[in-house]
Amino acid sequence: CRDGLPVCAKVKMKVKSSPSPSERLRPLISCTVFCSPAADIDLSASLYAFYSLFSLWLAAQTAVCGSRLGLVSYSHHEEQNLSRVDDAGTEMMDGQLMGEFEADAKDLESDSWSFGAEPQYLQQLDKELVKRQDVIYELMQTEMHHIRTLRIMSEVYSKGLQKEVQLDLQTLERLFPVLDELLDFHTQHLLRLLDRKRESQLEAGSSEGGFVINRIGDILVNQFSGSHGENMKRVYGRFCSRHNEAVNLYKDLLTKDKRFKAFIKMSSSIVRRLGIPECILLVTQRITKYPVLIQRMLQHTKGYEEDFDDLTDAVRLVKEVIASVDSKVNEHDKRKRLKEFHVRTDSKSIMMMKSGQIFAREDLLRRRLIHDGVLQLKNSQGRLKDVHALLLSDSFVFLQEKDQKYVFAMLDQRSTVISLQKLIVREVANEERGLFLITAGIEKPEMMEVLASSKDERNTWMQLIQDAMQSM
Repeated sequence: CRDGLPVCAKVKMKVKSSPSPSERLRPLISCTVFCSPAADIDLSASLYAFYSLFSLWLAAQTAVCGSRLGLVSYSHHEEQNLSRVDDAGTEMMDGQLMGEFEADAKDLESDSWSFGAEPQYLQQLDKELVKRQDVIYELMQTEMHHIRTLRIMSEVYSKGLQKEVQLDLQTLERLFPVLDELLDFHTQHLLRLLDRKRESQLEAGSSEGGFVINRIGDILVNQFSGSHGENMKRVYGRFCSRHNEAVNLYKDLLTKDKRFKAFIKMSSSIVRRLGIPECILLVTQRITKYPVLIQRMLQHTKGYEEDFDDLTDAVRLVKEVIASVDSKVNEHDKRKRLKEFHVRTDSKSIMMMKSGQIFAREDLLRRRLIHDGVLQLKNSQGRLKDVHALLLSDSFVFLQEKDQKYVFAMLDQRSTVISLQKLIVREVANEERGLFLITAGIEKPEMMEVLASSKDERNTWMQLIQDAMQSM
């Protein structure tokens, strides 16, 4: 604050006889909102309007900052008041973000279900039942936290960047893939969980001092199966597969765009320093938390046979969803990697296949990458040549580096692009790292000897080649 005051064109300090606390805060708030390290950044008055719901929080933080630097003088009583204002500002922020869930969020503030229940009521319950209720409570509580993270991404970052930094929708989609779908998806899930909670509360009544949720598995089965399960695979598959790209884009914008940097600097303090990379990571991790929670429910689900069966199915279903998401992430990474090989391959490099077909650089993108890695080719004189091998959906391609580019490898006038059709793969008897690639079904069959770095890697290549041949 002290360093920013002298260069802030919007602040004019005037000496007043007895300024009120609010008057003493006003120039500091203006400086905090509008000043930035770069003099050419003008975030405009609309930025202050956008953050109006956080103004109370900003006032408290700025005042505390100013008092520590000696710019504003406050008594101990006033500092205690500011601390209460700070808490109120944080609560107001959470309330604005959570909207219709604000009341439910307060009900889920306790550390656990048992901590919020009356002691006399707990004494009447079996210990396993109490532990089960604690896990169900944790599921609802963490789902609420997940939605808060998604709403910070949506309401603070996405909408703020669109309005104040004028980021286009395409860039925002790269930063926050399928964000609206994720938010709607989890909101509906939480609503179903909260409805079950309210039903249980109504059944228990207010005189017992607590309530018990007897069934939860049916909601979880519904969440991870049918259309909901397919949507979860699609949405999380897209979001998780673009995790690294989103974080890299964020870093790039932070380095090159001064307005973006200024926006992030102010926003991070408002949302408890929960930055964009942290939000993205939390979202990608959420789906992996469900199996652990459901397994813990199963451990304490005794005497609830119907719910036990549903929870068992839910564990299986959520693991299928996670496996599908992992597969989509893997496919996306391989498509991206194949594009990198395409970019680095010399556009003039071509290879004639044994069938007489020309294989060029553009043909790489018409295939699907299954596996790649460094291998060695043995020529007719027994010399080894280092190559980078690409196992594609219908062919095996060998590239070599030349002038920081890739070209199709040369080997004794033989083609180094091999079709997987009628290919025979055999181990080399006297070399545990070696394998033979034999092109059959041609007038003059050819055999190529390839060496991997180890026996295990050789076995991996052989298995992947055979699997690719079977799936053709």
